[in-house]
Amino acid sequence: MQLHYDHYYTMGLTHKVCQDYATQGDTPTPFMVLSDGCSGSPNSEIGAKILTITTQEILKDAKQWPLDYAHFGQQLINHALNITEEYQLPESVLDATVMLAFLQGENIMVYVYGDGCLLFKDYDDNVGTIEIAFTHNAPFYLTYWVDEERLGEYAGFEPKPLLLIDSVNGQSEPKPFQTPLVFSLPLKKFKVVAIASDGASHFVDIHKTVKIPFYEIATELLAFQDTTDEFVKRHTENVLAQYAEHGIYPFDDLSIGVFVNC
Repeated sequence: MQLHYDHYYTMGLTHKVCQDYATQGDTPTPFMVLSDGCSGSPNSEIGAKILTITTQEILKDAKQWPLDYAHFGQQLINHALNITEEYQLPESVLDATVMLAFLQGENIMVYVYGDGCLLFKDYDDNVGTIEIAFTHNAPFYLTYWVDEERLGEYAGFEPKPLLLIDSVNGQSEPKPFQTPLVFSLPLKKFKVVAIASDGASHFVDIHKTVKIPFYEIATELLAFQDTTDEFVKRHTENVLAQYAEHGIYPFDDLSIGVFVNC
């Protein structure tokens, strides 16, 4: 198994600051992490960077591996809050989603805290997608885990706002917002596994004012010609340039991390 991986992030059409951030590493295992800051929380782009870089540090220093979903989430928000406290930043800068994908045995494991997208392609070049979304468009951020007052307000708003929209199985029944979002994608079945912020599912044709189907976007984003060097950056920039020629743009910021097995 030869695993190639790379990431990329860019600003969306409607934004003046990119609130997405992504990074990757190989200790203790190949991993990718991205974060999408909340547009309603000032300076959340700072929080997105804190959360991704803190993830990198937690993984590098992990005494036990793998960390489970709840333990990692709690550790991450605790560490990130220590940083915001040190720099006298409000907790709300950490209102940001986190998606972590890592190699575990012969599977790519994905932990999602908030919303986002999974994209994958099998060895027959069939593309599949899963969108993790919230009916009220308010993701369940890690900041709610440590603030009882905000958690109570969030819970009172809608107890089952979580939806999984699967390109094969369709849309799930609404789920409780605390549902652990853990996915396992076997590399024996999938040659490409990617995580992306929800910007991947919000491409718009500005001439026709219509949204492009996510499956179509996913097919283009995963159509790699090679896997050398910064292959995700190079390919995504080419896709975006071709789309722009036809008046199609990501409305929201876009971040993506990809594993390719070949």
